[in-house]
Amino acid sequence: MIVKEYGNAELFLKEHEITLLENEAASQLLLYFARQSMHAPGAEKELYGVVIEETKITLLFGIIHNVDLFIYSVDTEREDAAAIALADYLGNSHVVLGGLNARNPLCHSFIDQFKKYQKGTFIQKLGTDIMELRQVNDIKPVDGKQRLAIAEDKKLIADWMIQFQIEALIAEADYEASLQRAAQLIEQKELYLYEDEEHQAVSMAAASRRLVHGIGITYVFTPQEHRGKGYAAANIYYLSKTLLEQGYEFCTLFIDKNNPLSNRAYEKVGYKVIGESFEYNIIPLEV
Repeated sequence: MIVKEYGNAELFLKEHEITLLENEAASQLLLYFARQSMHAPGAEKELYGVVIEETKITLLFGIIHNVDLFIYSVDTEREDAAAIALADYLGNSHVVLGGLNARNPLCHSFIDQFKKYQKGTFIQKLGTDIMELRQVNDIKPVDGKQRLAIAEDKKLIADWMIQFQIEALIAEADYEASLQRAAQLIEQKELYLYEDEEHQAVSMAAASRRLVHGIGITYVFTPQEHRGKGYAAANIYYLSKTLLEQGYEFCTLFIDKNNPLSNRAYEKVGYKVIGESFEYNIIPLEV
């Protein structure tokens, strides 16, 4: 197997975007970041490439923000050997990584080999199911109403974002950054709240990851005191319906594997699991 490296995301996508689009929801993170990189300052330092066996592509990868490796597997039967080849290539190139995102078997194959080159601790941060919806099921959501978030909601949303980040084990739970992100999503009309019958906001979701043919729903969060009542599923139901009516071919969600109740709730809405995504932190060994 050989690794072919591209100087920038534009060249990478020119040759391989069609492959990524064959299963757009499953490849969305690599595809999304590569497309973003084409217009981002400093992106010329990022690394993209493929692992090829003879003439067949096995893996596609990108190192985002010069630290996090995203891998998408095309051939699961040969991905173990391809992951080892990629680990050897990056290790021999003295690439230092801070994170890894891929299917879990692929993560293990890569980590086992990459440990020979980068000493440190490899910690699983998050395991998620990738869900996709192309048609909303005819269901009756819990009573309430969905609305776009407005400027007056900014502090509430920032608080919820902090809770969301803590639960998702995101290290950078910065309140000022959350305020700015909340304001941005509100201004762009991308953040939706669900209100109960007393007009109290009880759940949020954002339609903020625009893909080529679909859109990713992020920041799906319901405070602890309002969980188990169907509010998140109702919010996702109405939001997904709106997005499909706007012309998106599909909607997609990442759901924590440790929360099977959410998985089943979204399946009732019409979502199906089409893949998985595991995230690992790599903590270098101090010398």
